[in-house]
Amino acid sequence: MTHYVPSPVPVRLMKLAGYSLAAAFWLWISGYILFLASVSLTRPHDPDRATDAIIVLTGGQNRIHTGLELLEQGKAEYLFISGVNPDVSIMQIVQQWKPDISPIPCCIILGHAAANTEENAHESSQWVRGMNIHSVRLVTSTYHLPRAWIEFNHALPRHEILAHPIKSPVLEDGSRDFLKLGFSEYNKTLMTWVRQNIFDIDLWRAQKNKKEQQQ
Repeated sequence: MTHYVPSPVPVRLMKLAGYSLAAAFWLWISGYILFLASVSLTRPHDPDRATDAIIVLTGGQNRIHTGLELLEQGKAEYLFISGVNPDVSIMQIVQQWKPDISPIPCCIILGHAAANTEENAHESSQWVRGMNIHSVRLVTSTYHLPRAWIEFNHALPRHEILAHPIKSPVLEDGSRDFLKLGFSEYNKTLMTWVRQNIFDIDLWRAQKNKKEQQQ
């Protein structure tokens, strides 16, 4: 009777694959823990410093109200709010912040074209370049900042961007909702980093548009 003796090469490959998967898993877990820690500890960068403009990404009243407060404090000449519903006006936004305010603060600009973070960065970068702005303060939630930071640094690589993270009043560090939202945002941030640094989406789009024009 003969016995089957497995080849040593496939066994080594299987072990190597197993070790690689285990290493990738622990690397992912470590990154997730660091992500949660950074989200919990992050604070506004140089909050007393003025910039040319403030950019707010919609996604919560606290973000918009913070942007309006910074504008009122003279921290920038312009406030650009990206991703606003087309049916919402400047008057409505300001009155939700301060119902009796008069006159409406200058200068607030609404962007209606963005539906996600990548489009926020694209919409905002077009406005920034059109206004010849050099420095911006980026206002968004703490958990959203890492992904937004990647997108905006890619869209505005030669501009100065100051991060102004806002802690959500409904999320407590370590809570189930905090961990769940952090899990989702961590994976989205990883995918954004891969898209921007490994798979060049802008190059792919340019090549696609070129092929379409040639057809």
